[in-house]
Amino acid sequence: MFTQQTIKDTILSFEEKFPVDTWVVNGVHIWPYVRIKIYIHSLILMNKNELSESENPPLNQNFSKKLQKKLIKVLLVFKALISLNAFFFKLKKRQIIFFGSHIHRVLYNGKYFNRFYDSMIDYHNLQNDVYMMEYQKIYDASYNKKAIIPLSKYLNYHKLLAKLSNRFNKEINVLNLNNYHAFYKELSNYNINITALGVSEKEIIDWTNRLKLTSSFFEKFFKKVKPKKVVFLGYYGLDDIYSALLVANNLNIETIDFQHGPQTNVHLAFAHWNKLPIKGFNTMPKTFWNWDNESKNSIDKWANKTNTIKSKVVGQPYVAYWTSKYKSSDESKKQYVFYSLQTSPFSIEDLLTPKIVKLIQVNIYHWILRLHPRNNLNLDMLDRFLLINNLKEKCTVQDAISSPLPEVLNSSMAHITNYSGCLIEARLLNVPTILINIAGKEMFNQYIDDKLVFYIEQDDEGFIKNAESKLEVFSKLSFKTKKTSVYNPLE
Repeated sequence: MFTQQTIKDTILSFEEKFPVDTWVVNGVHIWPYVRIKIYIHSLILMNKNELSESENPPLNQNFSKKLQKKLIKVLLVFKALISLNAFFFKLKKRQIIFFGSHIHRVLYNGKYFNRFYDSMIDYHNLQNDVYMMEYQKIYDASYNKKAIIPLSKYLNYHKLLAKLSNRFNKEINVLNLNNYHAFYKELSNYNINITALGVSEKEIIDWTNRLKLTSSFFEKFFKKVKPKKVVFLGYYGLDDIYSALLVANNLNIETIDFQHGPQTNVHLAFAHWNKLPIKGFNTMPKTFWNWDNESKNSIDKWANKTNTIKSKVVGQPYVAYWTSKYKSSDESKKQYVFYSLQTSPFSIEDLLTPKIVKLIQVNIYHWILRLHPRNNLNLDMLDRFLLINNLKEKCTVQDAISSPLPEVLNSSMAHITNYSGCLIEARLLNVPTILINIAGKEMFNQYIDDKLVFYIEQDDEGFIKNAESKLEVFSKLSFKTKKTSVYNPLE
């Protein structure tokens, strides 16, 4: 029903037909938010033919009732006032603010190490030049913990106080949504769950008001810290990130998206922005740091239409950091097959299809099944699946935290994936990749060269034979680990 190409064509047809670059609600450019939501929902439909259910946890009614009690509310407000004042008082000037999450961290020398940011921080000794805004779980044993700010904690305090102060203020919404009703009507005819998508005019207004609720927090924070750069590992998907991005842009602080996965010419958060203001959208970064030239080229094709957006190749800092520490330069043959697993909406059966099971069973190599950082697979069920299919002795299930990805890739003779961004990291390490999913072929089409990146259609009758043949060739290859430099983010 959907392919990457049809999704792209449909969204670009909306862009061509409607004045999306002029849609502004309460001073917020809304098209990046709407477009990316359509894109991500369409991808889910492409893989599962249905929208996943909301992952929001059920509301704890008992807690809500207690929270509404006057005494508890007074205590919470008092705590919020004290905590926020203390937080802002202690802030120091920093050159860079990094926004990240625990899913970007791996274990390194007993500490949880942000593989993108900490690689640069440690290599260039920038520990006192940065703050790291962590917007999810905070690990106790985190590298450079003194620089970490638990964003959710302080934003929750701020939201509590802001809601109280805004209680008696009547919202006045300023809209510029020329032809949005016609767009929404046409979007309703698109084969998607329009209610679940959540981009009606009312929902868009509510979204901008949520951004306004937190914008004063970020404005105060940025004015106190005075950063030169604000960096995001993915600028879209979370309201709090959009709010920080919007405020930083309004304050003329350089806003940067740091590549954290595939950024190809069909990824519509990064490619084919055919209609945008000359200064860019205020809900998108002004600078893009890329791993390789292919990713940069996807951005340059549209960024050149603006006078503010730029992109540059800075490499993959974790790969570069690991190779800088890698001691051996001896050529060695690799013995493992590295299979990078996807997350939702894939199931175990989607990833370990009968043909993949058969391929693992018939060849002589040991397989590393690498879980996604946001893994949603039930590990007990995966263990039973491997046992039932006689794969336990031939496979090692590996999480995304305990073992450095570059180290595991470097010890592997091949990488197999549906469409994981590990392909780019494998390519940087000269490890060949086999794509086995049509979505991967579409996404990484410009990488397929039959030298380091191959595509073998899993539905073809000769898939197992062709894959085995490639693995046999790869098993005989020897190569030296390619070393690259670690980018200095202060440049």
